Amino acid sequence: MTIAVVVNDAGIITTITEGSVLRILAQDGSTENFRNPALDLTEGRRGAALRLAIEKGATTFVAPPETFCERSYAKAQSENIQFYHLNSNTPYEAFTSALANGEISLSTTLPEVEILPSAPVTK
Repeated sequence: MTIAVVVNDAGIITTITEGSVLRILAQDGSTENFRNPALDLTEGRRGAALRLAIEKGATTFVAPPETFCERSYAKAQSENIQFYHLNSNTPYEAFTSALANGEISLSTTLPEVEILPSAPVTK
């Protein structure tokens, strides 16, 4: 399993549009950091970050509340992405510790109330 997680400069896991780093955590425990493409866009931000994660082999996404909008969530589900659902403001180190200790479980869905409405397309 390859895990995608977005973190800010303070090492806190954030929503897909907020953190500066898209970190890929490989099955062997190695990590690779990428600039979060969402930071460079005004539209399609969640989709761009999700695309990069998928391109880098992610099969799982760490998801605090409001990480996905309806469109990006539907895309993640169509790609069979699984989720680690976390509370807001979780430090990356707390997540990796919980993961190593088996204290967190995978899910194929996220709470509906945490999925944001997709913004209408404007031309």
